[in-house]
Amino acid sequence: MKTSTTPSYEQDALDHLMDLYEQNYILVRRLLGDLRRLHIGDQFALNAHIHAKVTNRGAFTVEINFTDEQILDKHQQPVQLSLRVYLDARSAELLGHEHPTQCLMRDVHLCNAERQARNHLLNRWLRSRLEV
Repeated sequence: MKTSTTPSYEQDALDHLMDLYEQNYILVRRLLGDLRRLHIGDQFALNAHIHAKVTNRGAFTVEINFTDEQILDKHQQPVQLSLRVYLDARSAELLGHEHPTQCLMRDVHLCNAERQARNHLLNRWLRSRLEV
């Protein structure tokens, strides 16, 4: 009988990614409050430069678009971030431009590395917005 196990470095990377998702959920909750109360079309001005809009809502998910209009110079475009919050799993992730199955079809290691990089970006952005 042949059994396969996930190498520890792959498991460590996946554990780290799941930790990021959980941290991002906590930060989004600190920013917006009770996420269960959100409905499609809800909009928030978090301050003069940051706006959030709920774009989709399911039984266990909420999708939110953030626009950060804090302009560093006249040539910079506003930052646009789309994230999905999993209410039941208490996690949140920054969405990529492609469907998740397309990413996984290419290379699972590359896909997870891209997800980790995206969610580090989200984590840093959320932390900086909470400090403002």
